[in-house]
Amino acid sequence: MYDFQKTQLAFIDHLKDPATHPFSHGIEPRRMEIYRDLFFNNIKGFLSSGFPVLESLYTVEQWNALARQFFAEHECRSPYFTDISKEFVEYLSNEYERQPHDPIFMAELAHYEWMELTVSIRKQTQTQTHDAAQKITAVQLSQLASVVSYQFPVHQISQDYQPSEPGEPVYLVIHRDSDDQVDFTLITAMTAHLLVTIENNQHLSLESLNQSMIESLPQIEPTQVIQGVNHIVQQMLEQQILVPYAIST
Repeated sequence: MYDFQKTQLAFIDHLKDPATHPFSHGIEPRRMEIYRDLFFNNIKGFLSSGFPVLESLYTVEQWNALARQFFAEHECRSPYFTDISKEFVEYLSNEYERQPHDPIFMAELAHYEWMELTVSIRKQTQTQTHDAAQKITAVQLSQLASVVSYQFPVHQISQDYQPSEPGEPVYLVIHRDSDDQVDFTLITAMTAHLLVTIENNQHLSLESLNQSMIESLPQIEPTQVIQGVNHIVQQMLEQQILVPYAIST
């Protein structure tokens, strides 16, 4: 490795973790402090804007330490600032060792908050829209919707409510409507299963969807299953969580 490359790496290491990697290559300490603060404050700013609920559960010192540890330890794979939040979620889920002061649900809460960002900037190529007068024969999950499940009620967490152990699974749909408003809809396990079935079989007809759900719910009368499926599909179409795939003329 060339000397200038070694210097660059030493410079980067110092910016990320100055306490562990001092840098003495003729740069005035005051200037180095400006560089350090600029980079760290950018990272911390993205984390604060992307994870406001999670941040509210920490003291300023604890949040700064977590942001610094992420900056120092995690090797980001994307050059885009919009991906910093995703990288932070991956860091908490796969690399970070939770400390005694960290909430047990921190990784799930971070994922939940990140989903709002990713859905808000997601692009859509689907052009079909729902019209109540149309006879829809097949549906697909909107590209602006995601079905997620958590062990903790992340949609309720705040400074005043912090569960200490997991409970029953929580199912949510995070979706963006035609006004670009991101909404979170609490759904049942059956609705989640139906939406995941549609997501995994985007060309599935409503007839085939009914049959699939009947097979998945043998304990329920088929007519009840079909009524339930039709009700859920209609509701999800109205909320723009589902969009038409095929229409009969």
